[in-house]
Amino acid sequence: MKKTVTLKNMKTPLSLVLCAGMSFVCGLPAWAADVPVQGTENQVNPSASLYKGKVTDMSGEELPGVTVQNASLKKATVSDVDGNFSIQGNKGDKIIFSMVGFSPKTITLGTDPILEIVLSESAESLSEVVVVGYGTQKKENLTGAVSGVTAKELEDRPITNLSQGLQGLIGNLNISASDGTPGKGFGFNVRGTTSVNSSGPLVLVDGVQMDPNMINPADVESVSVLKDAASASIYGTQAAYGVVLITTKKGKEQKPKLSFSANLSWNRPTRIPEYMDSWTFANFHNLTNRNSGGGDYYDQTQMEHIYAYYTDPAHNLPVYIDPSNPDKYIYCGNTDWIHETRKNTTLTQQYNVSVSGGTGKTTYYASAGFMDQEGQLKHYDDKYQRFNASMNINSQVLSWLNVGMKANYNYTNRDTPYGSHHNDMGSSYYGADLRPFMPVYHPDGNYSGQGSWTNMVATQALSGSRVHKENDLWLTGILKIVPLKDWNINLDYTRNIYSINKKYHGKEIVEHYANPDVTTIFPHITPSTVKYTNDNNYYDALNIFTDYTRDFGLHNVKVLLGYNYEHHNWQWFDAERQNLISPDVASLGMAYGEKYNGSGTHASATEGFFGRINYNYDNRYLVEVNGRYDGSSKFPKKKRYAFFPSFSLGWRLSGEKFWEPVMPYVNELKFRGSYGKLGNQSVGGDYPYIATMGANGEMGYLIDGKKIACVGTPGLVSPFLTWETVKQFDFGVDFGALNNRLFGSFDWYRRITEDMVTNGVPLPAVLGTDAPQANTADLRTDGWELNIGWRDRLPFGLSYDVSLVLSDYKATITKFNNPEKLISNHYVGKVWGEIWGFETEGLFQSEEEVASHADQSEIYGGGWYPGDVKYRDLNGDGKIGYGRGTVDDPGDRKIIGNSEPRYAYGIKINAAWKGFDLNLFFQGIGKRDVELGGNQFWGFGNEWHVPFKHALDSWTEDNRDAYFPRSTYDNVTGNRVTQSRYLQDASYFRLKNLTLGYTLPEKWMSKIGFDSVRFYFSGQNLFTIDHLFDIYDPETLGLNSYPLQKSFSLGVTVTL
Repeated sequence: MKKTVTLKNMKTPLSLVLCAGMSFVCGLPAWAADVPVQGTENQVNPSASLYKGKVTDMSGEELPGVTVQNASLKKATVSDVDGNFSIQGNKGDKIIFSMVGFSPKTITLGTDPILEIVLSESAESLSEVVVVGYGTQKKENLTGAVSGVTAKELEDRPITNLSQGLQGLIGNLNISASDGTPGKGFGFNVRGTTSVNSSGPLVLVDGVQMDPNMINPADVESVSVLKDAASASIYGTQAAYGVVLITTKKGKEQKPKLSFSANLSWNRPTRIPEYMDSWTFANFHNLTNRNSGGGDYYDQTQMEHIYAYYTDPAHNLPVYIDPSNPDKYIYCGNTDWIHETRKNTTLTQQYNVSVSGGTGKTTYYASAGFMDQEGQLKHYDDKYQRFNASMNINSQVLSWLNVGMKANYNYTNRDTPYGSHHNDMGSSYYGADLRPFMPVYHPDGNYSGQGSWTNMVATQALSGSRVHKENDLWLTGILKIVPLKDWNINLDYTRNIYSINKKYHGKEIVEHYANPDVTTIFPHITPSTVKYTNDNNYYDALNIFTDYTRDFGLHNVKVLLGYNYEHHNWQWFDAERQNLISPDVASLGMAYGEKYNGSGTHASATEGFFGRINYNYDNRYLVEVNGRYDGSSKFPKKKRYAFFPSFSLGWRLSGEKFWEPVMPYVNELKFRGSYGKLGNQSVGGDYPYIATMGANGEMGYLIDGKKIACVGTPGLVSPFLTWETVKQFDFGVDFGALNNRLFGSFDWYRRITEDMVTNGVPLPAVLGTDAPQANTADLRTDGWELNIGWRDRLPFGLSYDVSLVLSDYKATITKFNNPEKLISNHYVGKVWGEIWGFETEGLFQSEEEVASHADQSEIYGGGWYPGDVKYRDLNGDGKIGYGRGTVDDPGDRKIIGNSEPRYAYGIKINAAWKGFDLNLFFQGIGKRDVELGGNQFWGFGNEWHVPFKHALDSWTEDNRDAYFPRSTYDNVTGNRVTQSRYLQDASYFRLKNLTLGYTLPEKWMSKIGFDSVRFYFSGQNLFTIDHLFDIYDPETLGLNSYPLQKSFSLGVTVTL
């Protein structure tokens, strides 16, 4: 029988890396098999027995580097890389297990020679070490607002990019998904509304600016988010709205470890819209046309043909000859264009391999990854492919000198049809004229269309291609010098060479008619064309910084000083030519039409001198002071540099003597507060202070028989343009209770953005130009975030944890140049995202009700009828109107909602038992109002539109309780103005991910030389609870691009 010792807490994976090396603190080599306690001889006691076992944490992961001491025999050993150990002892001996970051445990040996030891995380666990600007800190000593996740929280599920994996995991790290285009990443935002100029956080990968969606998620070790000014200020002007620090994996001093992972995903859209069938559409279109002042849109003959094919397609054709033009068909089919143009299921494949280890003084990590993601178009092989390769080597050349090298290469390939949407790589190529009557093919096998309609099958298959190829190379050299103990000097230089090459090949599509001798060219893709574009970005980053740490008894001081320089240089060139000689040969030299070309270059640079002082007394009283003197090339020389300070304070009550009585219940309690000031340089272009003049190399007309060049008149610029300034206050509390099984944090913050760059005071029209941009607006954002969780291990071996992340924010304009307070613009007191609209009383049910109600002619000057919207007369003046359009006189409008997402949350549930692991992740928004317009929502905007099925619930004499008003076109109704009745609730609750895995028993794997093998099933976006029509996904709220995907994945991870 095995002896099992179970404690109450858990650790996070980062502690494995840090704690293993800390074995040296006790004078023990890290991976010793059986060594004596310091000062004793390693002599075998012939009367002692050999005890063997394994040390794991609360989640069942092996713990390397645990010191195992027999206090009776004065012998010791250290667990190996797999947590295994062996030690001599006798029954009754005391064995002590200890490791930095874990509570020590003493057991008494019995007769069973096999031991299973489970250690618990201590209250001062090194697993709480988090990455901060230019270093790391123990979380217990943090005074700023910093949150993070580790590789384990990302690698347990298949994700195509890092932003997808981070969604919902960190409070107030708001990640928005605009669409599901293959390979497209999501947008980052920290703590809500930032500026009228929509600035985002600074994203750094290993200390340099890099697109997080280009890197391989499997290479990520940890992600830290610096939310408040105190923690972010060390990065200066680019960090005004937070910093996302992504740290990639490095080598460790261990035997070589080879890892391989593969997964295959089956994907389909989360929402599949449905058009009406042909017969329903024809009748609804006739009704709409009559309601709009006309007669039936389709005559009796066409209706008969539509009905005949609808009821008996086997014996009727989807076309018939146009009586007024025998060369053309009239269409009467019943085509489901969603089915005809989209695949039901697509595949995504991902493969990753890595090798890491270290011997002697050198550690290494190298990896390669490949992803192949199919697109959704049925008649074109649209796809996204990504290849990643990385290498990270560090070597201790001398006792005081460490050198390192990192290299990353990222390559992507996007391939989509040329289509009819110029330069739109993300479009699903859906037009507004996909009437169900048009078949895909004419009876003779040619594509339908006849010049009047867009046949999306034809544009996918025949229009050509748009191919984007990205090459992204990163090279970094690292130097670390340790001239004295606790004094480090670091230098790293990074060079990035990025290029994207685009090739657009547009082919003309021949349109066929009933008469085979008549053809035309599809009007929206003509003439044929070839275009090449090359964009290059060269980025250089230099960091030099030094830190020194010193203890003076109970006083600890750490000083950091450094210098940072970054330079961006963008260059682009394009060349285009029309009228290809051969439609299949896309060459500039194989065309005879017009030539177009262009090029450009621009650059920017920043440099900063920064410093940080950390002080703590007895790990109870904490102080941090930061300062950065930053310069940016985006401002005039006299306004180019500015100093941005910050400070923060912390008090660990749990370190006080008076707290000792409650320590068994509340293990950790810390209050912290911070204030900081930062500048924002993102104020519009690289040269906002320079008056630029547009140039045209060749004008479109002749002077003296020649084309001449021209230069445009420059606009006005302000000589006083300067930084936007961001001030931020943060107050927070961190806590751990019940032996750290209950843990969490809460933060409240206020961010004040001053001197936002907007349009200046209007100038007299006689000047003939707009007012220059100026620092004229202020914004205040208030918000909070809560992170709370519970983790435990049950007696039968089930370990689990549950956590909730919840956050909210609200932004208010506090200064803006709008003295009249026009509600069509920002104004003082405006809450960001507020929606002004009319309040609706319902739908008119009779002519008498229309006549007796307030006059609505200001909304629409035509006639109002039963089935139209009835607006409430809020100001009681007998008419419905807009007033002067100001806050003080809005007419009958009021604030009816807010479009900003409120109460964003994420819920994680993890469990592990005997090799099985289960992970559930729920994510959602608690409150959000949206106004969904256009024909996709209302139905017919004009005669060419094709509505979705929900529009059928429109008012008629037989459907007086309808949701929508009577169906009309846009130009003959006042029913579609912003109003309370049709404001939509976009809150949602979504099962973002479910993963079930099984790790094969180690005793099986060891026989074939494997460390571990894990199989898993994972589902993404499995179900959603929301309040929208079925065509809308609450995350994207649009239909003009690729939808988000619901996916089911099978995968395997192998470690040798």
